Amino acid sequence: MLNGLLQSTTVPLLEKAAAFGERRHEVLVGNLANVETPGYRTKDLPVEDFERALSDAVALRHQQQKPSDLGLTSAGHAQAIDDLFGSDLYHASTNSPKNVTFQDGGNRSIEHEITEMTKNVMRQRMAIDVMNAQMEMLQMVISERPI
Repeated sequence: MLNGLLQSTTVPLLEKAAAFGERRHEVLVGNLANVETPGYRTKDLPVEDFERALSDAVALRHQQQKPSDLGLTSAGHAQAIDDLFGSDLYHASTNSPKNVTFQDGGNRSIEHEITEMTKNVMRQRMAIDVMNAQMEMLQMVISERPI
């Protein structure tokens, strides 16, 4: 019952956003660790693809307010959303140079990496804060405290 309740909220999508942020942070930290490595090409996760998958999942949730209406069980509905977030979204690929490249072919920029890490931390923190707020509301309802 509790699993069904959580699946009907935004918690699963917030979990995916937090997990994506964690994986991306690992990749960005690797870029920072190699900022002095000659010939190093920075890596990143496909942020635009993840945001598109997140947007599609939200649209799917709005379309299918009642999974049983379309013949989907709660598990089938959750699987349909999980299918939008393939493992390729969590694999880092080498970035092509956007601005400055070094003579050794690298595209390292500490300023760019710090900026991307800051944006990533803010996105992940927002997902975790919203998830915590939803859990606190659920806890209040369960304990029958006024909101």
